[in-house]
Amino acid sequence: MNSVSQRIQKIMNDHSINKSELAKIACTTPQNVTNWESRGSISRKKAQLIADKLGYNINWLLYGGDENLQESKLNPVEWESLSQEEQTNGKFVTIPVLDVELSAGFGACPSMEQKMYTLPFRTNTLKQRNIPINMAKVVKVSGDSMEPRLFDKDIISINMADTRIRDGKIYAVRVYDLQKVKVLIRNSDGSIILRSFNPIYPDEIISRAQIENGDFQVLGRMWWHSSLDD
Repeated sequence: MNSVSQRIQKIMNDHSINKSELAKIACTTPQNVTNWESRGSISRKKAQLIADKLGYNINWLLYGGDENLQESKLNPVEWESLSQEEQTNGKFVTIPVLDVELSAGFGACPSMEQKMYTLPFRTNTLKQRNIPINMAKVVKVSGDSMEPRLFDKDIISINMADTRIRDGKIYAVRVYDLQKVKVLIRNSDGSIILRSFNPIYPDEIISRAQIENGDFQVLGRMWWHSSLDD
């Protein structure tokens, strides 16, 4: 990460946010975010806002280097090594991992939403993103239609309270009896495009009639994902 523009892009990728959302975090305009990228510089004041709200080291954001996380706030911890008191002191919350697959392909039939285990998340992370704890679910991705953004067997967390469509964001959806994870784009005629990252999968159009008939439902927006290399 040799430039400010690269580090800003990494921050947006890490948190699945766009320029407008980063601008809101930094109390500025999307045009200023564009200027930071094109000029390769950012003011210390704005860098401090981003660092504090998203958990980055301000010196890394301004100047680069090897360490980008704020050690005092986002130190990696081993959940099992924490005491019972530390696990329940309000700093962490556990989110259920459901035995459910969202198809990154042509669609997966829904299964029983049985809880397999839970994953710990920092409470502040959910608060910063305005995610109600009881509306966050973790599920598995199946298929290759969202590569290279999401891969088969990735796990993602869905904010089920966030069902308002914002063009270009990734959502879990139901189409008839099939559950999918796709990029959504709303058309002016009321229809919705379901788009994959993998170009071999064509766009799917959900008509306004399908939406009105209840054949389509937005289940929630993806706000976190995790991948493991084979």
